[in-house]
Parts: sequence; C-alpha cells; structure tokens
Amino acid sequence: MKRIILTPAILLLAGMLFTFGQVTTGTVEYEEVIKFEIKLEGEMKAMMRDMPKERKANQVLYFNEESSLYTKSEITVEQDMTGFSGERRGRGMRMNAPHNIVYTDLEKQEIVEQREFMTRMFLINQEMPKSDWKITGQQKMILDYPCMEATKIDTAGVVTSVWFSPSIPVQGGPALFCNLPGLVLEVNVNDSSHVITAQSVTVEEPNQDILKKPREGKKVTQEEFEQIVKEKMEEMGIEGDMRGPGSGRGMHMIRIHQ
Repeated sequence: MKRIILTPAILLLAGMLFTFGQVTTGTVEYEEVIKFEIKLEGEMKAMMRDMPKERKANQVLYFNEESSLYTKSEITVEQDMTGFSGERRGRGMRMNAPHNIVYTDLEKQEIVEQREFMTRMFLINQEMPKSDWKITGQQKMILDYPCMEATKIDTAGVVTSVWFSPSIPVQGGPALFCNLPGLVLEVNVNDSSHVITAQSVTVEEPNQDILKKPREGKKVTQEEFEQIVKEKMEEMGIEGDMRGPGSGRGMHMIRIHQ
C-alpha cells in the first residue's frame, strides 16, 4: 500500500479549497510592468536622462477549466518618450505593448503564442512549461482570494516568484506563468524587473468566441523566432534581451548604436 505524505504545503492547499468556494471560469485584468534601461551612443547619448525606465501595459486573462487566453486589454496605457519631443530634434516616440496572445490548452497541456515583432505576426507552438515550482508555504490575500507563493530559479540564477490561488483551481495564469494548482494572480521576476499584478477578477463564463487558438502569423519555433529577432536587432544596431512573455527575463537593457 502506498503511503501519502501530507506536507504542510499540501495541508494548506486542502484547507484553502475546503474553506473557500471554487471558481473555475472568469476574467482577470492585470497590470504588467517591465523595467529596463536604454543606452544611447554617439550624438544621441545626451538624451538618455529623458528616456523611460519602464513599460506598463494592461493585460487580460480569460479562462475556464479547459483553456485560457492572455492578451492586451481594452484598457490601454500609452507612454510618451518625452526625451524625443519638442526642441529635441522634433521627434516623437510612443511606446505601446505589442499585440501578443498566449493561448493555453489546459487539457492537452499545450500553448500557442501569437507574437508581434516589427509589424509582423508569428505563431509559436510549445508544450506547457514543466511544473518545477517550489511552494514556499507563504500566504497572502489578493483581491479577497487566498494565495500561496511558489518560486523557481532558472539556469541563469534568475528568481521568479508567483502567487496562485487554490480557490481558483485552474492551472492557467498570465503569459507562460502557469501549471500550478491554482490560477496565478501575481508574478515577480528578478527582484521586480518584471511584475504582473491582478487588478480585478470577474467570475463569469467568457464568450467562447474569445477562447480560441490564435491563427494569424507565420509558424515558427521559439528558437527560430529568437533568431529572427536577433538578426533584425543587429541590423538596426540594437543590443538587448527581447524574449517572449513569461520567459522570466523581460527587457532589462537595450543598447542603441548610432
């Protein structure tokens, strides 16, 4: 006979599920903040002090027991890069979040990403990330939902911390942050360099027309997409890390060569 060992984390999960009613369908509005630093060289170097230090975007997650879809919210945030306006060469730049979509098939454990890069669309298919999270036992409330903390460290030493709610027993979450025994409501990557925070939860069945796999774009692997991005950035004289949503890195530093 197999023995079942009830660890403190499992007991906490069981307690939360027993105490609170379960939610399996709904919509979550998130605020996503990515911090970065832009390095300008040559004649443009004097403009660095006016460059933004972060990018904010409003995102939304639609979910049910079978699937979830994470995309740009109808509530949009636009950030002006004021260092390029007025007397500064008369240029203007507006920094908007790209229209990316992450569809997760929770039953088949598959993910389809629709990624926008330089006005082009790409489709990336992959398996759901492995559930290599470590539940810490830490707890807190987010939007009146009891949550637990889980963490992991990648091969580069980057620490990711997420807070998930067992009272929403869906393995989805924003971007690729998923595969936990509860919906992810908060993400903190690399000491707040990339933060995703739930702003509201609506408990209603999403329209089935919304929860569909994205189909627009050229089909590529993750490796092929990263190579396309790398080559285009080199062509433009830009250095930086522009990995996809949920990569655990965000955009930390972008260097533009004149």
